[in-house]
Amino acid sequence: MFAAVRASSSRGVRTFASTAQAAAKLPLRAHAETPMPADLLTKIGRNADKKLGDKVPDWKSLSELYLKGTKPMGDAGMTPRERRYVMWALERYSHGDAPSTFIRPPKPPKKIRGWGPRVQNGKRVK
Repeated sequence: MFAAVRASSSRGVRTFASTAQAAAKLPLRAHAETPMPADLLTKIGRNADKKLGDKVPDWKSLSELYLKGTKPMGDAGMTPRERRYVMWALERYSHGDAPSTFIRPPKPPKKIRGWGPRVQNGKRVK
């Protein structure tokens, strides 16, 4: 990575992904897997279809919600973790990726407290 940065700096060309094109948000459109916005929110999961379903009846309103950022999602009662995931998924979708390629199930809750060697299988070891 550093070799690429060093080589590009000698030519005067930036190779970072923080360009205006990468930062631009593209509008959301229908896809073969998701003909309606409610289908997309259902596939994304994380209660997006229940909390945002009434706010986005068509693709234009979903695109406006996506362009406004996380504030309207917070007003709808989504947690910051849910908002981050939904925004990430909408960004991937806006760049043309099919929802089946990037949707991930949520992490299951921890079953064992603690991380160190003193706690093994839920029991404290001396």
